[in-house]
Amino acid sequence: MQGKIEVLEVAAGETPGLLYGAIDKPRPGSADSGWSLDVRGAAVGDGEPVTHVEFVTAGGVIHTAACDAPRPALAAERPDLPGADVSGFYATLGALDLHRDFELRVRAVLAGGARAPIGTIAGRRAALRTPFAPRMQPLMVTGPGRSGSTIFMQMLSGHPSVLAWPPFNEEPRVVTYWIEVLRALARPDSFMRQVAPAGDLNEDWWLGGRDPRPRGLSDAGVQEWLAGEGVEELATFAQTRIESLYGRVAADAGRDGATYFAEKLRNDIVPDLAWELYPEGREVFLVRDPRDVLASVLASNRKRGERPPPADPLRWIGEVFRGRIDAVAESWERRRDSAHLVRYEDLMLEPAATLTALLEYLELDAGDAAVAQMIASADQSIPGMSEHRTTPDARASIGRFARDLDPPLVEECERRLADSIALFGYPPVAART
Repeated sequence: MQGKIEVLEVAAGETPGLLYGAIDKPRPGSADSGWSLDVRGAAVGDGEPVTHVEFVTAGGVIHTAACDAPRPALAAERPDLPGADVSGFYATLGALDLHRDFELRVRAVLAGGARAPIGTIAGRRAALRTPFAPRMQPLMVTGPGRSGSTIFMQMLSGHPSVLAWPPFNEEPRVVTYWIEVLRALARPDSFMRQVAPAGDLNEDWWLGGRDPRPRGLSDAGVQEWLAGEGVEELATFAQTRIESLYGRVAADAGRDGATYFAEKLRNDIVPDLAWELYPEGREVFLVRDPRDVLASVLASNRKRGERPPPADPLRWIGEVFRGRIDAVAESWERRRDSAHLVRYEDLMLEPAATLTALLEYLELDAGDAAVAQMIASADQSIPGMSEHRTTPDARASIGRFARDLDPPLVEECERRLADSIALFGYPPVAART
């Protein structure tokens, strides 16, 4: 592809709620040599003004921009549009907030809070690569909460080639931390502040989250470097910090020869970026029957008292819980060609076969002794496990939904999550008793 970002399609037009809505930039077929995407347009509300514009991906809103820039040409062309003279918006978005293949939705926010779509921008971007050569690769563990990740990480720690932080001592998010730092500093609103502060220098001004935001630098060459090589050097720095910390942990643990460091990751854009920075890394999707996940979540909330139970559990399943599970399913479908699936039930009932298949995927020693050591690690006392567990033992947690959940909750879960339940190989409808 030409450049770092290539725009394939721009679809825009007037919609209900707007008298006028247009995306003027970018144009289909355009490309950008840096890790940024410049967006320009205008919007005029129908009956109430547009206060600002949101830029939305599958992961949610990634940027907002005021809708008050001068548009004298539009006002002259369309004198029938009230407020057209100050209806423009502009934003320079960071490419690392976009997936490799992306669809960016642009929508207006009216004074009363209603949203109205302005249009969409579809495109693709290059993979982020650096010259950094890591000594250890990430072993990313992704999946919904309450799927057995604590005991799984304990098992991973039993293999001499895997470095895993002891569960409950801390919950390291080193990769997530540095990739989030990278994303923040790689946004044009941030990196342009060092040349064009555009306001006071108090608090977190360098992140660029406050108006006025710089529209561009007077030196186009400097801006091009900041958006190109500058971002790639930030990525290299982030990788050196990850390597340094895990190198220290490996030395303390006597595992200087470890091949992987294992870490839990959320189901967001971070694992995608980690794959780009670490193409030799590995990812394990740890899943569990969503109905058991639901039972475990509700039981954990009751036991710990951390969150009040949902006032309307059936509605909560559709509005909150479904999103958690579907996010895992969507990530698995996108990355299944390079990742490995582990089902909690298989891990508990057939640990030797399940761990052997995992080690073969990781290209590590999968001999009987190595597998036995990993299984034995799960039997070691884990501080804090008694507070974490909501059943007497791991095996008792398999199929718990049949006895712990009211039938309407099970049926709603099956209705809302039928696709995800089937995707991971679970029976679509539980046996009724």
